[in-house]
Amino acid sequence: MDKRDTHANADPRIHRGIPELLDSKGFSHDAIGALLDFDLALFQWRRIGEQGEFKGKVLEGVDEKLDPALLQGLLSVAQIHAGLGRMEPQPPTIGLVADVMAVDPSRASRIVAGLVERGFVVRDVAQEDARKSILTLTPKALEFLRQFSASKWHLMSQLFQEWDADDIEMFARLVRRYVDGLNAVLQSDAP
Repeated sequence: MDKRDTHANADPRIHRGIPELLDSKGFSHDAIGALLDFDLALFQWRRIGEQGEFKGKVLEGVDEKLDPALLQGLLSVAQIHAGLGRMEPQPPTIGLVADVMAVDPSRASRIVAGLVERGFVVRDVAQEDARKSILTLTPKALEFLRQFSASKWHLMSQLFQEWDADDIEMFARLVRRYVDGLNAVLQSDAP
């Protein structure tokens, strides 16, 4: 690729002035091009996630179908229970589901009510506070999650089928490094 074309795919609405900013921070011309390409790839990845294309494809391999809100609610309950993205597993509550889903508690409550109605979740009273509900996954939910995970990994295995082991390991290491770095930047006090 000709050096002049490195930023040809950059969206001028988003990237205007960004190459200059990155240059002032000491990034090389090639690194700037790669970062802008990475930004566009992330945009496409987010669009796929936000529009539910990947989850919709995963659901094709599952017996029971859930609308996006109920699916995200069920996945959130399972994540909280397993401790994914948290310091440790916690008993799932509507407040924690609201936090994971980034919705208000009333919306989370309606989603949980839908999961209870469909037989995926049971509400139990918290021992320490009778006003609080602890959410428990039912055997139906566990079977759904097993099928969902198997369907997801079937698709993922297709995605990575042609990658060699070194590329997969490097990709996983770099994505983990990116996520860890992003978390560090977000927790920093610097503007």
